[in-house]
Amino acid sequence: MDDAGEEVSPPAGTWPFISVLMMSHNQQEYIGACLESILAMPYPGQLEVICCDDCSDDASFEIIERIAAAYRGPYRIVTHRCPTNGRVAVNMNTAVHLARGDWFMRVDGDDVMHPDRARLTGLAIMKHPGVMAVSGCLIPFEDEPSAVQNPAETALEYRVADRHDFAEGKPGWLEWWGCMMAMHRSVFEIFGDLPAECAVLDDTMFATRALLLGRFVIVSNGVMIYYRRHAANISSDRTRCRSVRDYLRADAAARDYYRRGIPCHEPILRELEAYTHDHPDCEDLLRYFRARFAELRRQALFWQKPWKERIADARIAGSWWRKLPWALRVSCPLAYALAARFLRK
Repeated sequence: MDDAGEEVSPPAGTWPFISVLMMSHNQQEYIGACLESILAMPYPGQLEVICCDDCSDDASFEIIERIAAAYRGPYRIVTHRCPTNGRVAVNMNTAVHLARGDWFMRVDGDDVMHPDRARLTGLAIMKHPGVMAVSGCLIPFEDEPSAVQNPAETALEYRVADRHDFAEGKPGWLEWWGCMMAMHRSVFEIFGDLPAECAVLDDTMFATRALLLGRFVIVSNGVMIYYRRHAANISSDRTRCRSVRDYLRADAAARDYYRRGIPCHEPILRELEAYTHDHPDCEDLLRYFRARFAELRRQALFWQKPWKERIADARIAGSWWRKLPWALRVSCPLAYALAARFLRK
């Protein structure tokens, strides 16, 4: 967006200059595969790789430097080790300040790039002038990713949403996992650095910024990244639960993630409120996130409330014989896990 408030984007037909921002912290087991997958991506336009390590105390940065020193390809590589551990938002800000590109493509150091990611992102930008963010699909894996072939360029499918579509719940497919997003640099030029408090919901903040400034495009049948599942993931996947213990662990991990996200709500809402003050047409997006964060807070603090409050909070209604089975399920985490394991299909 320029000073006159108009959306900016590379002209159609011009491959955008992309800066790949690789974020790492204590990922020595995975960082080599991640960086090598980035350097192996073919891209017709200008591309650089910013490796920003958040003061790892393992061998992560040494591995990064070794691979960068041996690289003889066309891409510019910058390696940087933060002097202190500032957590995700601060590390992201540091990488942004080191980047020269018009677009920032983030990747976490434990994931693996799909070879097509840069090309698919560039195509989406050129086909949709004015977009502020691009995303696509991910494939989870645990040990080694299984190679997935993307459709030909003529068969790629795009879905585009603006803030009004999102606030009204139309694009239920819209996900903004930070690991597969690319965003225009104006997301940072206009709003500035991410607040340090956004150490968990950093991707939510730059996604809301993108929605405020313009449109969001998804390559709906294009795989962008292979997402590694492991014990250190900050979010859990309940679809993989097979036992009561799995459900207990997944529930505890999810609620811990929600609790750590609570300090992030205020700066995101504060930024939304400030922008909405000057752009009243963004009010629907502000209302959505107020409700969304209220629900996340409810989830985070659920087990800390007295039993009667949990019953009300779970919105259990009806006569007592209908209410009782559901009320028992929210009596404690174990009762919830038992119900989830044996009663849910």
